[in-house]
Amino acid sequence: MKTILCPVDFSSNGTNAALYAAALAEKLAADMLLVHAYENPLMYVDQPVSAIRFEDEQIRLSAEKKLNALRTKIVKEYPDLKVDFLLLEGVSYDQLAVAAEQHQVDLIVMGTTGTTKLQRLLMGSTTAHMIQRANCPVLCVPKNATFKGIKKIVFSTDLHEDNIRSVAGLAGFAKHFDAEIVFLYVDDKHLVHSDEAIARMTARIRSRIKYPKISGYISKDPHVTKGINFFLKKHPADLLVMFTHRKHFPESLLHPSVTKMMSHETKIPLLAMKSSDVSALTKV
Repeated sequence: MKTILCPVDFSSNGTNAALYAAALAEKLAADMLLVHAYENPLMYVDQPVSAIRFEDEQIRLSAEKKLNALRTKIVKEYPDLKVDFLLLEGVSYDQLAVAAEQHQVDLIVMGTTGTTKLQRLLMGSTTAHMIQRANCPVLCVPKNATFKGIKKIVFSTDLHEDNIRSVAGLAGFAKHFDAEIVFLYVDDKHLVHSDEAIARMTARIRSRIKYPKISGYISKDPHVTKGINFFLKKHPADLLVMFTHRKHFPESLLHPSVTKMMSHETKIPLLAMKSSDVSALTKV
C-alpha cells in the first residue's frame, strides 16, 4: 500500500481519524495525504463580488493554516512518515473522490459523523457518499477509536461468490498484522438449521481463501445490523469489514446499504470494500 488519503474537516472526529490513519500508515510504510474541501461562499450569499472573493480567500487561508498545523502535529509524532496535504474547493465528497483517483490512493481513512436517521435517508453523510463513490476501500473510524494494532478482523459476509472472492485481498492485509479473520454470516431468514450446514459454509470459505487463521460463525437475527453488533459485543474485534455494491439513485433511497448503516453504528473501525478494491489491499 503506497498512499492513504485522509479527509479532514477539523472536527474532533476528523482529527481523531487522521491520527488513526497516521498510525496505520506508519505500520504499513505508506505515505499519507491530508485533504480538506471547502465550499465557495459565492454559492450561498448575495454580496458584492469583491467581498465574496475576500471571504473566499480568508476561508482558504484559514483552512491551509489548520491543515499545516495538523500535518506538523502528525509528523512530530511520526517523524518517519511522509505527510502531504491538499486543499480543494467544492462539494467535499465529489472533490475527495476525484482527488483519490488522481493521486492513485489505495485507501481512504475518514471519521464517521453522527447524523440523524432522516438525514441519512435523504442525504447521508460524507462518509456514506465516499463508500459509494470511491474507487478504493474506505475505512470509517468511529469517535475516540485509537489504533492499537489489528489482531482480529470480522468479515460480515452474505456468502455470495463475489463477496467471498473479495477476501483474497483482505487476506494479504491481515497477514501483515498476523490477524485472525472471522467470517460472520447473519442468518436473517433462518436458512441455516444444522451444524452440518455451518461446516459446509466454513469449508466453502476455506477452499477459496488460502489463509491459515480463519474461522466462521453464524448469527441468527432478523436484522443484519443488530446481528453484527450483537456478535461484536460477545466477540470483540479490532476491525469490521463489509462488502458493498454500488447503488444508483433512487434505489439507494429505497434500499439503504447495510454497510452505510453500519458506518454510523459500529463502535470499531469499519472497512467498506467493493470487488474492484481487492487489488488495493493486496499492495500491502
